[in-house]
Amino acid sequence: MSLGRTALSGLALALAGSLALTACGSDGGGGDDGGQVTLRFTWWGADERSQRYEEAIALFEEANPDIEVQTGFAEFQDYWTQRSTDATSGELPDVLQMDLSRLLEYTNAGLLYDMTEFEGNQLDTSQIDEELLASGQVDEQLLGIPTGTNTWALHYNPDLLAELGVEPPEWDYTWEDYHAFVAEVSEAGADLDPRVHGATDYTVTWWVFLQWLVQQGTEPFAENGEMNFTEDDLRTFLSSTDALRDAGHTFPIERLDQLTPLGGFNSGEAAVEFHWDNFIHSYANDLGNENIQLMPMPSGPDGEKHMFYKPSMQLSMGANTAHPEEAAALIDFLINDPEAGQIIGTDLGVPASQGRLDALDVEDGSLEQRAIEYEQRVADEGYVTETVPRHPEGFGALETEYVEVLGNEFSYGQIDADDFVDRLFTEAENLLVTE
Repeated sequence: MSLGRTALSGLALALAGSLALTACGSDGGGGDDGGQVTLRFTWWGADERSQRYEEAIALFEEANPDIEVQTGFAEFQDYWTQRSTDATSGELPDVLQMDLSRLLEYTNAGLLYDMTEFEGNQLDTSQIDEELLASGQVDEQLLGIPTGTNTWALHYNPDLLAELGVEPPEWDYTWEDYHAFVAEVSEAGADLDPRVHGATDYTVTWWVFLQWLVQQGTEPFAENGEMNFTEDDLRTFLSSTDALRDAGHTFPIERLDQLTPLGGFNSGEAAVEFHWDNFIHSYANDLGNENIQLMPMPSGPDGEKHMFYKPSMQLSMGANTAHPEEAAALIDFLINDPEAGQIIGTDLGVPASQGRLDALDVEDGSLEQRAIEYEQRVADEGYVTETVPRHPEGFGALETEYVEVLGNEFSYGQIDADDFVDRLFTEAENLLVTE
């Protein structure tokens, strides 16, 4: 086995300390006060998600007066930095939002609680598709419960496009069609104040790269954790928007810096954005406009979409929790309870629990209905034909390197495609754990 830097970093080194604290009865920050159990629960996301979670948790506390839930949240990258700090001190939250990209990393460091013992008791998983549930299982341990499903989509703003006099692409559009559309939007928005661009540059988005690879017939990662794609694959992908960048049609990084924490699309200065379909909620909230629509990814070279579903996120328990039964009950409530489901809607993905999905009362034209119908339509149209790409240990760290480091420098013109490729492949040797 080749052990990269990931295996020797804080999470792996945290294992001994975490288990030692667990053995000593650490409550992970949640103590008992006269019979009252306190649980810590953290997630990533924006204000919209937090409002939904807080309302659902208030219902849980009302139904379980002996349990208090302390909450916290952060943006995606900050969230994982905080969890790494928690892991080092053996103080992971009792319940935490987990992503498939980090599941192996946390599992192999012994930082997650095996929830198998609670199935059929505190935790009902019978309403979750077996394949979807299996995404949170490692070596027969149940370590993450999926909250829902999502898939990639092109989010677009019909009101802005109407103002520009530009029609959105057809559903069977190609990457070439998409490039032409972005250029048309950028040209139409050039004289507006603030200027409107077509979109941000998709080549600095890790998951769009993976989707593109799948369309080329390449499974990004082998079973042993090694990369299946070549340097030429990555170079070709990065160069695919050269013409758009050179013409100034993609959203400038300098303007993105000015708009932070918003981006081009959710500030109303870009017409479209590739993202997971459940982001329709936060986009609509940021824009103050619920008229946001979804369409599938562009077709690959064979004319097919080759899309895939992914667990939108998972709920896990820190191995150091002193209240595993109560933590399992909280996860069960968030996954299965119809009232909680009505509050959360599809912000965490189209509900994984079939019972909760069936009980979801959606209004005609609502964001929830749009997300559910989108996932149903891409399935009915035969666009979803692939399984989600493998997530070897170190996947999340490599994604961070791609987006936060190299993607940022590439956008500023500090490195070119060749530099990007060289450095990513060098970092992959350090970050991926391979057999």
